[in-house]
Amino acid sequence: MKKCLVLMGVLALTTVFFGSSVLAADMIVLKKYPAIKIGFTTQNFLQPLPVSLDNAKVMVDFAAANGFPWIEYRDPSAKLTVKECKELAAYAKARNVEVAYAVQIGLLDPAFWEIFSRGVANAPVFEGPKTFRSLIAGGEFAPDPKKTGWSLGELFKLVKTANHAGNIAKSNGVQYVGENSSEVLKGDGMTNFGTTEFFANANSNVGWQMDMANFFSVCRVVAKPEDAKAFLEKHIGKLYYAHMKASSAEHKSTDVLQENELAFEKILDIMAKNKVNYIAIELNQKPGFEECANNLMKSIDFLKKNY
Repeated sequence: MKKCLVLMGVLALTTVFFGSSVLAADMIVLKKYPAIKIGFTTQNFLQPLPVSLDNAKVMVDFAAANGFPWIEYRDPSAKLTVKECKELAAYAKARNVEVAYAVQIGLLDPAFWEIFSRGVANAPVFEGPKTFRSLIAGGEFAPDPKKTGWSLGELFKLVKTANHAGNIAKSNGVQYVGENSSEVLKGDGMTNFGTTEFFANANSNVGWQMDMANFFSVCRVVAKPEDAKAFLEKHIGKLYYAHMKASSAEHKSTDVLQENELAFEKILDIMAKNKVNYIAIELNQKPGFEECANNLMKSIDFLKKNY
């Protein structure tokens, strides 16, 4: 009964954004970057709408009603079944919303292969960028607040795991992509290794999902904007989509998009030039659906005004 009341409350709030019925809105288009598809990650809504097929459909309806051409569906532990994902894929296709599937597990985490094996079966059923995303770094950073990168042994295991994951994903018809997060952008080349060394050693089946703010707000060593830009330029051929998230001058991710420490325009110019056209807005989570939705639409206003 409590679950039903919560769902009814969420559905009542969605009328603010959906109206009396779910109708497709004009697609969100940035004047300066018309080819780029602006979507969002459902990670933004995970507190009011935890993982379930019904809640996933709410996210698809929200996307269709507000002009988002695609979503990254975040299923942290690959809870949805293949049958549920097929139903969700058909539901999204009928509403012209593309879906990319993502889990939330690091390559060195003990549960990686268990979650990966479920997720790699789910990801191919969706129409869209045909990616399957996880984190690169994971729980290995939690015990030591001073840890900034990986040891040589950890790097070896990371690359071996990523290469195997990438090969399996490719054989299943999707592109495996890993997200940069806690690790230093570039290590010392001797005892400490980071994102640069990871991608320098991973095979061609391992792609990149960039988080625009993590270089500054999550990374244990704050990167220089010019170094992050140089990394993007060098590895643009491995990039399949990006999280658009802002890092403030205080190196904190923001509730609503604002200018990033590495200016969005510089990132968008590189992505547009290289025809990497999928961007998902990621914002700080909030407990209520309405606040999550308002923050997302305020972020769209920011993008339309500036880009």
